[in-house]
Amino acid sequence: MNIREFKLFLAKSNFTLKEILKILAKDEDADIRDAVAYNSNTPKEILKILAKDIEPYVRASVAQNLNAPKEILEILAKDKDSLVREFVAKNPKTPKEILVSLAKDKTKWIRLSAIQNSNYLKKFRKL
Repeated sequence: MNIREFKLFLAKSNFTLKEILKILAKDEDADIRDAVAYNSNTPKEILKILAKDIEPYVRASVAQNLNAPKEILEILAKDKDSLVREFVAKNPKTPKEILVSLAKDKTKWIRLSAIQNSNYLKKFRKL
């Protein structure tokens, strides 16, 4: 196992200490940052940093993370990259008010993803 493979292993592991994830979140290798962004053990303060990453696929992994707080999902719902917005729309933890906004997105599959999200559907069950 080389150093890159070891870093990826640590970035993906749910047993990696948060201090190590914080270091890996700043790695020059975008694949390592991506793995940290997707890791369900990554603390919210690290997700906030990764939500501003230059690489859209890193931001998309933050959008998929079930621990991403509402504030991050709100920001990513307005991301210029359609893949990022799509993953916000698909995240089962995305609040309905964000989904309502994404249901008006200019991109068809994002609108579709938003209205298929169970939180969006709950909006209409209460009416």
